[in-house]
Amino acid sequence: MKIINQKVEHRRFGAGTIFALKGGKVYVAFGKLYGDMAFPYPQVFVSDMKMMDRDLQEEILDECR
Repeated sequence: MKIINQKVEHRRFGAGTIFALKGGKVYVAFGKLYGDMAFPYPQVFVSDMKMMDRDLQEEILDECR
């Protein structure tokens, strides 16, 4: 699954773009206001963040099950 450069929506930080996935973490750029952040992958997609692409979101949630 290719999620690099995909858009996400975080419930607290808003819109962002994934720029890396390594070491069990997903790295997201949120722009000047919040900068770059790392989150546990794939757990963050269960509650706090969603892929803008619904098909990718479903694939990630399947990984969590």
